[in-house]
Amino acid sequence: MKVVFICYQGGNHVQADCFDNALQKLRKRGFKLTPQRRAVLRLFCSDDARHLTAQQAHDAIREREPSIGLVTVYRSLELFTSVGILHKVKFNDGFDRYERHTGAAGHHHHLVCAGCGQVVEFGDCLIRSMEQRLEKTSGFCIEGHWLELIGRCPGCRGRAKEDN
Repeated sequence: MKVVFICYQGGNHVQADCFDNALQKLRKRGFKLTPQRRAVLRLFCSDDARHLTAQQAHDAIREREPSIGLVTVYRSLELFTSVGILHKVKFNDGFDRYERHTGAAGHHHHLVCAGCGQVVEFGDCLIRSMEQRLEKTSGFCIEGHWLELIGRCPGCRGRAKEDN
């Protein structure tokens, strides 16, 4: 059984609060707000930007900004990850993927099928109570968690049974 479960802390319109908050974070840290960075931000603040690779982000942005380079997208993604605008996630497929950092209110987990790559998000987090106990006993201030379990979705399990 292989399902990847990863823990990390919505149409096609840009969510204004997301975009404005991201711009404010960048300005506060003294980063320039180039048209290319704005294009990357717009993509990840839209409802259709979920778990994108750098190449997928580049392809989507080039539809509106044909001159943007892949290296520029990579650099923007790394910058946005370093300042807490995006999260980098790995789904056991060899690619770094990116999603918008939504804070505690949007904390969610991922079930990822190792067969077909299907991703299912869910918000039930049983690890928080364990974090609180560990903080009390260890003195650590836990800032987050990442957990990966591997498995297969029902569709891939059904296909595996048919093949046997």
